[in-house]
Amino acid sequence: MLTSSERAAGATTLSTLLTARAAASGTERALTFLGPEGTTVTWAELDGRVTAVAAALRQVTEPGQRVAILVAHPVEQVVAFLGVLRAGLVAIPAGPDRARVFADAEPAIVLATSATVAATRRFLSTLDTCGHRVLAVDAVPAAPGFTEDPVPAEDVAYLQYPGGVMVTHANVVANARQAAPVLGPGTLVSRLSLSDPLGLLLGVAVPLTTGRPAVLVERLEPLEALGPLTTLASTTDPELDRLREAVGQLRVCYRVPEATALVACGHPAGQRVAIVDPGGRRLPAGEAGEIWVSGPNVARGYWNRPEESSRVFCAILAGDDEPRWWLRTGDLGVLDEAGELSILDEDFAAGHHPRDLEATAGEAHPAIRDAAAFAVPGAQVVLVVELASGIVPPRGVVERAVRGALAERHGLTPRRVVVLSAGALPGNRAECRESYLAGLSTPDGLR
Repeated sequence: MLTSSERAAGATTLSTLLTARAAASGTERALTFLGPEGTTVTWAELDGRVTAVAAALRQVTEPGQRVAILVAHPVEQVVAFLGVLRAGLVAIPAGPDRARVFADAEPAIVLATSATVAATRRFLSTLDTCGHRVLAVDAVPAAPGFTEDPVPAEDVAYLQYPGGVMVTHANVVANARQAAPVLGPGTLVSRLSLSDPLGLLLGVAVPLTTGRPAVLVERLEPLEALGPLTTLASTTDPELDRLREAVGQLRVCYRVPEATALVACGHPAGQRVAIVDPGGRRLPAGEAGEIWVSGPNVARGYWNRPEESSRVFCAILAGDDEPRWWLRTGDLGVLDEAGELSILDEDFAAGHHPRDLEATAGEAHPAIRDAAAFAVPGAQVVLVVELASGIVPPRGVVERAVRGALAERHGLTPRRVVVLSAGALPGNRAECRESYLAGLSTPDGLR
C-alpha cells in the first residue's frame, strides 16, 4: 500500500495533491492570510471546503464548463479555485480586466463570497451577456459524501489572462515541481492574486506539491514578524526593491504565463531554454536572441486562438537533437557559458511587463487588432500596433489613443507608437524590435 507521501509524489492534479495532503497532514497549517479578516486553515479544513464548493458546482454545471472567480479574500480565492478543479471544470481567476475576460471566456457560472454577491451581480448587469449564476463559496454546505471523478492530467485546468493561456493540470503540477528546488528555506510567502501566474504558483501549486504551508499577505509591512521568509519575484515586479528588504530568501525569476509561470531564476528551472535567431537556429552562448522554452510546464495554447497558438507554441528549432515543440516567448535574452539566462529587457519600462502594455494598447481604440511592446536602447518603450482589416481611422487618432491610455493606466510615455495596417505586424515581440531598429516605418496616412 502507498503511503500518503508517496500518493502526493505520484499525484497528477492539484486536487489529488490536496487529497493526499489532507490524508497525510490533515491537522497541520496549509494557508494563513495576514490582513483584514485574517484566517488560517489546515489541510483537512481546506480539503473539506474545496469538496463543498465542488459538490455545489457539480449540481449546476456540466463537465468542462468555465467558471469565473471574482473573489478578493486570498484564502477564499484558493478555496474557489481548487473547488472548480475538483468539480472537473475550467477555472478563470479573473483580474482587473474582468469585462474583457468574460467576453472572451464566456463562463457558465461566477464564484463570489456572501459579502460580494450583490456587487458581483451589479457588475454582471453591465455586460452584454446575461443569465450568469452566482455562487458564494463561503455559503455552500459541507459535502462529506462527494466523490471526485478522475480528471485527465492533460485536460485544461484554468485559463490565465491576459491572453487566455490554456494551462493543463499537468502543466501546473510540473511547474510547481520545477519551482520547488529554487525556493530557499523559511516560510513561503505570497502577496499576489491568483490572477497573476506567479501568485497562483506560490499560493496554491507549490504548497500543494511540497506540503509547505504558505502565508498570503496584502502588504509587505507585516512580514518582519514572520521570521525567515522565502518567495519568488518577477524581474519586472515594481516592488522588487521593497521585497529585497522585507524577504530574506528572495529569488528573482523570469516568468512567462505561457510556460505556466516560472522559467528561470538565473539558470532554467528544470526546463529547456534556447536563444534563437530569426531563422529558428540556436545561437551560441553569449549571443542575444529570442528566448524559446520547452518542457512539461509549457501550456497548450491560447483559448479560441488556434492560429496564434500554432505560431507561438509549436515552433521547431533547426537542428534540434530530437523533435519537440518550443514556445516562442518574444522576449530577448542571452545564455552564458554556464547556462545562466539573462533577460535583456529586465529593466523594461520601470517594471511594467510588455504584456500589460500590449493589453492596454489593444483596448485604447476599437480599430486596433494587436500590439507589441518592447524596449530600445535607453530602456525607452516602443509600441507597434496593427489595425483590424478594412479599418483606416483618421491620421493620428490611434497614436493619440494609445499614448493617452498608457499615460493614464501606467504613467508611461512611449518613445514612439507605430501604427501598421492589417497583417503587417511582425510575428512576435523580438521580431518587432528587430524590424523597428532596422527602420520599420508607418505606412502613409496611418500615424
